[in-house]
This record gives sequence, structure tokens and C-alpha cells, in this order.
Amino acid sequence: MTTHRAVAITAIGSLEVVDLPTPAPGPDEIVVHVRYITLIPFDVYQLDMGYTLSASDYPQVIGFGSAGFVKAVGENVKDFKEGDRVATYNSFQSRNKGAQEYAVIPRWQAAKIPESVPLHEAASIPDNYVTAMFTVFGTPNLALPVPPSLVPPSSVPTRPAVDLSAPVLVYGAGSSSGQFFIQALRLAGFTDIFAVASSKHHEYLRTLGATQCFDYRSPDVVAQIRAAAASTKHGRLPIALDPIATRGSLTLLSEVLASPPALPPARLAVLLAYKDGDSVTNSPDTAMSVTPPQWLEDALAGKNIDLVPVGTFYFGKDDFSRENIMPVILPRLLAEGKLRANPVRLLEEGTLLERVKTGLDLLRNNKISGEKLVVKLKF
Repeated sequence: MTTHRAVAITAIGSLEVVDLPTPAPGPDEIVVHVRYITLIPFDVYQLDMGYTLSASDYPQVIGFGSAGFVKAVGENVKDFKEGDRVATYNSFQSRNKGAQEYAVIPRWQAAKIPESVPLHEAASIPDNYVTAMFTVFGTPNLALPVPPSLVPPSSVPTRPAVDLSAPVLVYGAGSSSGQFFIQALRLAGFTDIFAVASSKHHEYLRTLGATQCFDYRSPDVVAQIRAAAASTKHGRLPIALDPIATRGSLTLLSEVLASPPALPPARLAVLLAYKDGDSVTNSPDTAMSVTPPQWLEDALAGKNIDLVPVGTFYFGKDDFSRENIMPVILPRLLAEGKLRANPVRLLEEGTLLERVKTGLDLLRNNKISGEKLVVKLKF
């Protein structure tokens, strides 16, 4: 039996290099020789807390995004061939994850990458790009109209019209997901995008499409945002997106979006899970939930806000998202220069296990801001 090496969680708090069987691709899968991976807070949740894992899931390979070269293709795969440069969204099973020499990927979770995009940069894109595009265009999320410039006209689903001149807001806009949220809203056609982030990110966020920026640390930030929205012809914010999903961010947004019951409800898209803490990565004993906790229900009560929970892992259940976000739209945006990857923090010194542990520790201690953490996969 052929085997390959992988970095995997073997128990809560334990990370090791292990040998795993190298599977052949299924009919609708490709095998990728992985060269770079990304690490995200969810990897920390699984290592430190065993989040969403059961005893039968170990060893659990980590890494939700990667880039490399196609090694083999399944019998039904016609749009990839051996040697293609690809970026991949790596979920849901351990065999699909990035931190291993050979990952098996459903074809709809992969995208061809033009030669103009370095592989380490390509690896930084998929997971948060998918999150943003699924949030903005996917069902059952915001499900906004899809511009025909993104996909062939026959693939554009019918959606209710949206006033694209209305202001929209991204909280945590300096985060990896936040940067892609801004770009997805710009691609949707919005012309007035509010960004809430640390002031050090404001200049860069404007280059992505933000029109007004606010520092979440300002003591009167809620008043600033409400005044800016009130000054538009719409008078308020009808849509906000929150990839951070902490008690602090959601409480602030409940105040920003509050409106009289006579108006249509504002829509608040939130990237799961809800976190009863102050940052994306909190202590292991901090509560996390995929259902609205009581403190959130209390914060939203009487505010005329519709909550739109977003679970990126479900994007394959939406026909449009599955068939277009990675295999069709991403290659087109990159080839046309219409999508910008996050700034990359590349880890390539020391052993692979040392690099991975360093990266997870940076995430665990909230030391990554405005960057995407990429690890060179060299065993």
C-alpha cells in the first residue's frame, strides 16, 4: 500500500507528522500534490478543543486551503489534467485536507491558477474567498443578484433586484475574510461600502473598494457609522456582514443596524460560529455556538434585524456556488486581475511541524492581522 506524510491532530492538543494511505481519486475527484497550505482559526479550534471532531475522526489532517499540482484525475473529470496548477478549498474529510503530500479534492473545490499568480499566493485565496462569495451570492445566505460578467448567462440564477447604491457594511474588514467580503460586494456592484477595521488597515481597504472606513476602537464608532448611513439618500444600512462573530462585534452591529419596525428589516450576515469572547480565537473554555446564544437574541430583540447565519462548509449544497465559485469564477477573476489575494505571512523556516506549530500559535494568540498565514509544505 502506498502511503504519504501528513500533519494531523492525533488527540486534543496533540499534533504529529503521520503516514496515511494515499487514495486514488473517485470519479469526480482530483489528487493534488500539495506545495503550500493555509492555516486558519478553525484549525486551532480543532486542535485545542476537538471542535466538531469525534474519536473516530483522528488522525485529523489540518489545513483548509492549499495550492499545488494535479497528480491524477477521476474518470468523470474533464476540466483538469495532470500537471495543472491549482488552488483548492480543503474540506470536509481528512482525506481532503491540505497539510499532506497528496490531497483528494472534489473537482468543484479546485480552481486552475494562471502562471502569473505564485503558488504561495494562490494557496492563500480559497477558504476565505469561498466564504465571501458564498455569503454574498449563495443560497440560503444573502443570495444577491449575480452579475453576468462572472459566469455564463445560462448559469446566472434569477434573484430579486437589489438597490446597489445603498450603503453596506463589513465589520472586521481587515481580516482575511473581511478583505474578500469587500471585494465580493464590489463585484456584486455595490458603490458605497463601509469598512470597520483597525485604522492601520484603512488605506489598504480603500484600494479593495471600501468607500468609508471606521475604527472599531473609537468610543463613538456606532454614532459615526449611523451618522454616515443617515447622510445617504437611503438613511440607513440595509445589509452588514460580520466574519468575526464575537459578542463585541455583534453587539455593536445590533446598534448600528437598529431601525423602526415600519421599515424592511436590515440583514446581518454572520460567519459561524458565534463566539462568546472578544476575538476570533479565544481561550478553550470560551463558549462557541452555531445557534444564536441568548446574549445575541437579547442584543437583537426589537431592533428589526434579520440574522443570516453563514456556514462555509455548506457551500457545496448550493448548486450555483458548487459549480461556479471555485472552478469558474476564481480562474476568471485572477486571469482578469479583478481579485486581490490577502497579504501573505509565509512560514518556510525550520521543520514542517515547527512551521505549522508556529503558525497555529500565531493564530491562537491573535497575532495575525490583515494577512493570510501560509506554510510551505516540505517534509
